[in-house]
Amino acid sequence: MLWIVFLVGVAASKPLQNESISLYQTAQNTTDRITLKGNVSFEPDFKFSTSITVNRSAKYQEMLGFGGAFTESSAYVWSTLNATVQQRLLDLYFSKEGLQYSLGRIPIGSCDFALAWYSYDEVRDDANLTHFTVSHEKKWRIPFIRAAIESRSNWTTAPFKFVASPWSPPKWMKTNDFPYCPTSCFDCQLKAEYRDTYAMYMSKFITAFDELGVPTWAVTVQNEPEACPLLYAGMHFNPETERDFVRDHLGPRLANDHPAVKILAYDHNKDHVAKWAKVIYADAAAARYVWGTAVHWYTGDEFENVNATHYLAPDKPILATEATVAREKDPRAPAWENGEHYAHDMIGDFNNWVVGFIDWNLVLDMYGGPDHAGPAECEGLIKCGSDAMILADNSTQELYLQIFYYYMGHFSKFVSPGSVRVGVSASTNDLESTAFVTPANETVVIVLNRQDSATTYKLLDRLSGKAARITVPAHSIQTLVY
Repeated sequence: MLWIVFLVGVAASKPLQNESISLYQTAQNTTDRITLKGNVSFEPDFKFSTSITVNRSAKYQEMLGFGGAFTESSAYVWSTLNATVQQRLLDLYFSKEGLQYSLGRIPIGSCDFALAWYSYDEVRDDANLTHFTVSHEKKWRIPFIRAAIESRSNWTTAPFKFVASPWSPPKWMKTNDFPYCPTSCFDCQLKAEYRDTYAMYMSKFITAFDELGVPTWAVTVQNEPEACPLLYAGMHFNPETERDFVRDHLGPRLANDHPAVKILAYDHNKDHVAKWAKVIYADAAAARYVWGTAVHWYTGDEFENVNATHYLAPDKPILATEATVAREKDPRAPAWENGEHYAHDMIGDFNNWVVGFIDWNLVLDMYGGPDHAGPAECEGLIKCGSDAMILADNSTQELYLQIFYYYMGHFSKFVSPGSVRVGVSASTNDLESTAFVTPANETVVIVLNRQDSATTYKLLDRLSGKAARITVPAHSIQTLVY
């Protein structure tokens, strides 16, 4: 990975890749949806009160890419669509014309967005995992994932990177002998006598999926280890118990069985990420097995915490592995602010060293499900159901693209894997921005306007000394490529 190049002195002038800017735009109250609005010509620098300055000589992290989660719920909904609509959904996400996703998250066994609880070995006390099998996945998830791989392979040979995450081991491995955590976090942990068995369980998952044509690039140790869910699978770790499990069990097991597979620590909200990273990275024996840290967004921006985590271990990348919003009451009239929420979070994350972004469910039904807990519990004890970038009506075979599908595309279609974040600064807080240089040496600048009025700004490329005058509409996002 490329992290940062510190500049010495003043960089020499460097010509532009292109003398004009291709401007793509999505804007509220228009039909613009990642729409190419035309080209804007550069000119010699000029004075203007509002500016965004790009410094291509200031280089930071290398980007991994973007993606979504192959939950059982998503795979089931995809299976209810006819072949034509199935292919359209795949194209929307994985084709060159679509979002060009290169990352995917795969729950290891059941999660909240599964049709029911299941694991890969429910034979009690099977310490040697003699009865381990992933046959459950062959009905829905494996066909969906393999179809996605094929869709992406139609236009690129670059590998699809899958991050696998467990919600819970088989219930007999846990202190409460239950998939969920109905009493307390402290009674929802991994039994000491099954730590080696559970590491083997994760290794066998990697082997089994690889044999089915789905290679694992990385695993997280535990989805949301600080959460103790009442109605769906979960298990509790604290920083110390996760450190010890990685150091003494999971790390050695994967180093032996799958040395190329990476381990990501934490996999929970940004509020406590630095605390976890400090504990795990302070132990050299544990840290040697950990490639980086995974984060979710549910406690808010917390950008200062991912920045602090980077500086605890600058060689350990940070990957955003889950984000979603509450389900839409009417998917035909989606909330615009959901798109702005996603773009705001990605810009803040990337400007603070995050290397990629994985959304939650790839597709759900019109009710934001099916959900593991079921509709009775969802409308009672907790609010279940989720939005997804694409919601499907299997009765009409219609797909409804939500606003954040388009906002995601302003990043994923242009910031290809291997792109490097470069310096960017704005003279106003009204505009949010981030910038990259791609492997093809194109400069990509993303500008977000969440304000109620349009803003005209000067885009200045510092190395060339060239500038352009651009207007960004109210509640819109632009991707500028030159």
